[in-house]
Amino acid sequence: MRPINLLPPELARKKETRRRVAGFIALGILYLVLLAVVAYWQNGKAQGVEDELAAQKQTNQTTQQQIDALGGSADLRAGYEGGVARIRSALEKDIAWGKLFNDLARVIPDRVWLTSFDGSVDVSGDTPGVIGQVQVGATAFDYPDASTWLRVVDSDVWPAMAGGWVTSAQSSMIGEIPVVDFQSSASLVQPSVSTRVDERIPEVPE
Repeated sequence: MRPINLLPPELARKKETRRRVAGFIALGILYLVLLAVVAYWQNGKAQGVEDELAAQKQTNQTTQQQIDALGGSADLRAGYEGGVARIRSALEKDIAWGKLFNDLARVIPDRVWLTSFDGSVDVSGDTPGVIGQVQVGATAFDYPDASTWLRVVDSDVWPAMAGGWVTSAQSSMIGEIPVVDFQSSASLVQPSVSTRVDERIPEVPE
């Protein structure tokens, strides 16, 4: 059965108008709520950025303070490195004479003995690898014994010296025993340098 509307047409139109107005009001309220949510989100986002900027600024200030504090450390480091350079320069050709004599007593041939010893440091640096020079006076029982001395000087058993040669040799007598007196020279090379430079430089962290 078809429904029959007994209300006057004016009342029906007013009811429809009120319904539409209520819908518009609801849409307006929903729009305002949406704007409020968006504004709140944007405000929170901006606040987060400001917090990050403030934290970064604090980090930068702390880093700058650390850099300023390290300024004194840089001066100390420069002073330390300057001292190390002076020590290395002073001990660059520091001969370990005690070790040299101990090695000499160990390797000298049985039929040779020294009568004089003169060692010097080569400060000119004209000959690469040469730290100094040694001149010795020695006596041997025979010329082959003098040659044995040269072989010892130029061998690996005595790495502190190299380039040995006999500058003069002559026969003589000790009582009734014939001997050979000779003069010999050799170069002091890098293994003759002492380790005092490493012992005198303290280790410091980088």
